[in-house]
Amino acid sequence: MEKIIEVGSKGGMEMRTGQVTEVGCTERIRKLNGILHAARPNLEMQRTRVFTKYFKTHESESQIRKRYFAMAEVYRTLPIHIEPGERLLGWQGGKIRCNNFSIESHAHWLESDFDTFETRLFDPWKIDAKDKEELKNEHIPYWKDKTLTSKFRAQTREPDVLLSSGYVDCSNYISNPGSHFVPDYHELFKIGYRGYYEKCEKLLSDLDLIDPDNVRKQDFYIGMMEVCKGIRDYGIRLHQAADAQAEKEADPERAEELRTAGKRAEKICWDIPENFAEALHAVWLNTMMLNVEASGPCINVGRLDQLLWPYLEKDLQSGVETVESALEWMEEYNIKCCNIPWLLPEGLAHCFGGYYRWTGGYSVGGYDANGNDAVNLLSYICLRSARDTRTTAPAVHVHIGSKTPESFLMEAVKLAAEGLGHPSFFDIDSVYNMIQYNGAGLNGANNLPLKLIRERATTVGCVEPKIEGYCYGHTNANITNLGNTVSLTLTNGILPEGCPGYGAGTRIGCESGDPRAFKTFDEFYEAFMRQYKYQINLCQEHMLVAERLLAEEHQMPLFTMMATNAIEKGIDVVAGGAMLNSGPHYMLTGVADMGDSLEVVKKLVYDDKVISMDELLKAVEADFEGYEEIRQMCLNVPKYGNNIDEVDMLTSKALQDCAEYCATLKCGRAGNYSSAGVQPTQTNVAMGEMCWALPSGRKALTPLADTLSAEQHMDVNGPLAAIQSYGKINHSACTNGTILNMWISKTDLIAE
Repeated sequence: MEKIIEVGSKGGMEMRTGQVTEVGCTERIRKLNGILHAARPNLEMQRTRVFTKYFKTHESESQIRKRYFAMAEVYRTLPIHIEPGERLLGWQGGKIRCNNFSIESHAHWLESDFDTFETRLFDPWKIDAKDKEELKNEHIPYWKDKTLTSKFRAQTREPDVLLSSGYVDCSNYISNPGSHFVPDYHELFKIGYRGYYEKCEKLLSDLDLIDPDNVRKQDFYIGMMEVCKGIRDYGIRLHQAADAQAEKEADPERAEELRTAGKRAEKICWDIPENFAEALHAVWLNTMMLNVEASGPCINVGRLDQLLWPYLEKDLQSGVETVESALEWMEEYNIKCCNIPWLLPEGLAHCFGGYYRWTGGYSVGGYDANGNDAVNLLSYICLRSARDTRTTAPAVHVHIGSKTPESFLMEAVKLAAEGLGHPSFFDIDSVYNMIQYNGAGLNGANNLPLKLIRERATTVGCVEPKIEGYCYGHTNANITNLGNTVSLTLTNGILPEGCPGYGAGTRIGCESGDPRAFKTFDEFYEAFMRQYKYQINLCQEHMLVAERLLAEEHQMPLFTMMATNAIEKGIDVVAGGAMLNSGPHYMLTGVADMGDSLEVVKKLVYDDKVISMDELLKAVEADFEGYEEIRQMCLNVPKYGNNIDEVDMLTSKALQDCAEYCATLKCGRAGNYSSAGVQPTQTNVAMGEMCWALPSGRKALTPLADTLSAEQHMDVNGPLAAIQSYGKINHSACTNGTILNMWISKTDLIAE
C-alpha cells in the first residue's frame, strides 16, 4: 500500500486554497479530478420535461401510476455523456456536475428565486438561457401550486412559524423528499433489476382483484415493472453510446476500455454483478438514479467494504485486479459521487451551503455478524482513495470498536490529518444501541436481532444510524432551535422584536409564564420544557400533514425497490413500505447555548442570587448594550465543554429530556415513533442569525454552538476536558445520532 501516492497534509491545505485540483493515484484520476473542479454546478432539464409532459397527458391516471411511469421514462431517456478516461459510465444529465432536478418539489421557490438564481450569494447555479425561459413559461406555471410546499402551506395552520421564524424550520423536509437512505444492495446483487421485474410480475399475477386491499397494488406492480424496464433500456443505451464512441477512438486501448464499460453498464442495468468492477459500477449507477428520483441528500451505500470485498478478494486472487487498480476504481467512484450537487432555495443553501449532497457515502470497519473485527484490505483502500482524490464526497464513516486494529485507526487518523472533513469516527456499539431503540418509542425497543444489526448497521449522511435496506424516514424533518426555546422562555413565548424572522414581536410560542414570578430554577426549567414541547407539538402536527402528502402524492419507485421486502408488501416507502419506519426526526441545534444559558439562570439568579431575573431579562432584551457588567458575569459562569460537572450534567439532562419527549410521538408511517438527534451542520450559523441574545452571554444574531460542541471559545480547559464533558452526554437517548465537531487550531498541534 505504501508505494501508492503518499501526500501529506500540505497537499490538503493547497487543495483548499485552490492551488491543486488535478490530484489522484493515476493520470486518469488526476485528469477526471481536474474536469470536476473546472465545472460549475448547472441544471439539467430532462427530468422536468418528462414529468411535465407525462402528468399533463395522463391526468386521469392514479398518482402512483403517474409517478412510476414518469420515473421509468426518466431513466429510459437519461442523457448520455462520457468523459475522456472514465469507465464508471452514467451521469445524471448531459453535463457533469449537473442536477436533474425535481420540478414537482422545487417549482414554488424557483419562481421566487428566478431573477437571482445565477447570481445569488449562496450556491448560484448555471442554466442555459433557453432552458430558463422554458422553465419560466411552461414548467413553473404548471407545477408551482402542486409542489409539496405549496400544498403544505394550504393545509396547515401558521405554516410561516415552521418555515421562516427561526423557531423551528421544516422547509427541508417538504422541499426535499427522499433522503438519508441506504439501499438493500445485498438483494440487488442477488437478483438484479431483472429479479425485481420477475418478482413484481409474479405478485401481480397472484393478486386477487376482488380484494379491496389489492386494487391499489395493481398499479404499484405494473408501474414497478415499467421502472425496471426503463433502467434496462438505459443500460442498453449506455452500451450503444460507448460502442459508438469506441468506433471514433484513435487509441485502441481506450476503444476496448469503452466497449468493456458499455457491456458492463448494460449487464448491471438488468443482471447481477460478478466481479469488483461490475459491483462498484452497479453501486454508482443505482446511487445516481436514486439521486435523480429524489431531491433530498444523503443517499448512501452502507458498509461498502463489506459489500464489495468478496468481489475484490476473488479478483485479487485471480489477478484480474491489483491493489493499485482497485484504488484507481475507488478514486473514480469518489469523483463521480462529487458530481451530484444539491439544489436548494437560497435560504436553505445558507444552512447547507456548498452544494454538498452527501452522495454515495459509506462506512468502513466495524464488526461482522458474529461480533468479530470486520476490517479488510478494501477498508484501507477506501481510506487511501479519499486522501488521494480530496473530494468532498463521498463521506467516509469509520466504525470503531474494541477489536478494531490499530493500523486501521492510524490510516483513518492520517486521512483526518488532511483536514478534508473525512472521516467521521463512530463508536459502533453506540450505533447498535441507537438502532435498537430507534422508532420504538420512549421505553421500547424494536425487534431487530443483534446479529442483523451487526451485519448491516451503518451510519448515513451526517451521523444517522440505519440498517441497510431496512430503514426509511426523513432524518432532516426539521431544525429545532434550542437557543430560541430559551429565548421564548424569557419572553413568555414572544419572539424578540430584533429577530429578522417571521413573527418578530408577536407570540409564536406558548404562554409559559412570566419568569419574574418563578421562585425556583425548577419552575424556570419547567417553563423551558413547556416552550420546547409546544414547539415540537406544533412541528409534529405539521409533519403529520407532510407525511400524508408524501404518502399520497410523492411515491418513489426505486427507493421502494431498494427497500427490503417493500415489493412483497406492495407499499411504497413513503406510505410505510420499509421494514423499520421512523420519524419525523427532530434535529436539535444550539445544545451548548441551551445548557450554558440554563446554567447562568440557575447560578446567578437562583443559587447565588447576585442578579435578579428582571435585571437579566433587561440585559438580554438590550442585547447587553449598557449591561456589560452583567454580560461579563454571564460569561464567567462555568461553561459546558470544560469538564465541570454542574453545567455538563445540566446540559445532558436538558438534552435527554428533549430527546425523550420526541420519542413519545408517533409518526404517520406504520405506527412507529419519532426521534431526536444532534446532527445539523452549518445550521448553527443560519439559525443563530434568527436568535436573539441569550443568558449565556452570547450576543444577538451570532452563530449558535456547532453540533454537540461547546459554545465558540468557551471550552478553555483543553481538548481532553472538552472530551470528558462530551462523554457525559447520554448519546443513546438521541436515537437519530449525534455529531461532535472539535476544531483544534493548527498552532496547538505544532511543537515549539
